[in-house]
Amino acid sequence: MQLETAKKVLKIFGIIGIIFAVLGIILGIMFLAGGGLGATQAQTDEDVAAVGILMVLGIVMIIGCILSLIEGIFSVKASKDGKYGKVAWVFAILSIISSAFSLIGSLMNQGSGSIGGAIVGLAIAIVVFIAAKTVKQAHFEGRF
Repeated sequence: MQLETAKKVLKIFGIIGIIFAVLGIILGIMFLAGGGLGATQAQTDEDVAAVGILMVLGIVMIIGCILSLIEGIFSVKASKDGKYGKVAWVFAILSIISSAFSLIGSLMNQGSGSIGGAIVGLAIAIVVFIAAKTVKQAHFEGRF
């Protein structure tokens, strides 16, 4: 990948990542709040289990979206300054790992809609990884 293309990819996917990460964090907070409200209304063991699952899902979502937010921020920074390329590259690796686990989970659930989203997420993570690697190499070679 050429350096200018890599910078554009990092900027575009970084901004998109930031937007979706913020929305995901808000949704995760809503899950936690809904779980907290549901806990006050839980009357059966099934209700308690559902509330617990909702709250765990909210926590996992918040943690994942915080990582996506950091990746997006460093991707945008790396598109402007090559010294952030290595950090963006590391977070891209974490994103690939996370996306791979998401794809595996989707395949195990056999939900066709979630499989498509997981494949797209993995593909985007790989493209960001390649772009961040290009910027990182250009920075170390003194070209950026």
